[in-house]
Amino acid sequence: MDSAALIAALQNAAGEDLSLPEGMGIYSGPGWATLTVDERHSKTADEQAAGLAGFLGPRESALDALKKAGASVKVDLSGVAESGSGLHISPNNLARLAELGVPLTFTTVRESGEDEEDPLSWLD
Repeated sequence: MDSAALIAALQNAAGEDLSLPEGMGIYSGPGWATLTVDERHSKTADEQAAGLAGFLGPRESALDALKKAGASVKVDLSGVAESGSGLHISPNNLARLAELGVPLTFTTVRESGEDEEDPLSWLD
């Protein structure tokens, strides 16, 4: 999968030329492609989740086609947070993302670039 293949898949679902909203971009590398919401255009994690859900909602059939073709499709909400701070996503936007029918994961990193320790890891 590369950016051209992802653009083609998303474009076919909408039946029109793919026009990404301001602040969204498609990037790729060997064997992967990603649709990203830039934090400079959507300041909060909730705004970013809403933008992503709004863009992908009408393209759910494209996500299904990508999964059927063997692509690994997921939504990963990620951001930088220090202990005591948080990335807040409204229940409404979480529900909209869940309706896409793809795994939803969360990644939080500290400013230092190290993964934040899971405070519930002792439950393993």
